Amino acid sequence: MRWFLLACLFLFSNGFEVHAHARLVKSNPANAASLSDAPQRAELWFNELLDQNFNKVEVFEASDSKTKNRKNFARGEPQVDEKDKTHLAVELEKLQPGDYVIEYRVLSRDGHTAPGRITFKVSGSKK
Repeated sequence: MRWFLLACLFLFSNGFEVHAHARLVKSNPANAASLSDAPQRAELWFNELLDQNFNKVEVFEASDSKTKNRKNFARGEPQVDEKDKTHLAVELEKLQPGDYVIEYRVLSRDGHTAPGRITFKVSGSKK
């Protein structure tokens, strides 16, 4: 019994460490969105503060998901919003109608990286 109590004490004092990862809470475009007009930028919001460095966002045609040399429609490096450090955005090249994937890997301020992906469709302008 004494060993059990000592083990519990150790576990809950300094031996137990929680590692959280940034989790996507909102995006624009939203996951699985069907848009009549192509977005000019991709925006991602997370539940943790992001580090300005080492974030990566790629936007590519869904048909190129398994391809290594796919065209990335993100222009430049993604930027963390100075006023809201949970918000990451990147400008996009002009997108044609089709299915797209936004794939990301972000670094939160606690030093942990988190990958993810969302999809969206551009149907073209309705006139």
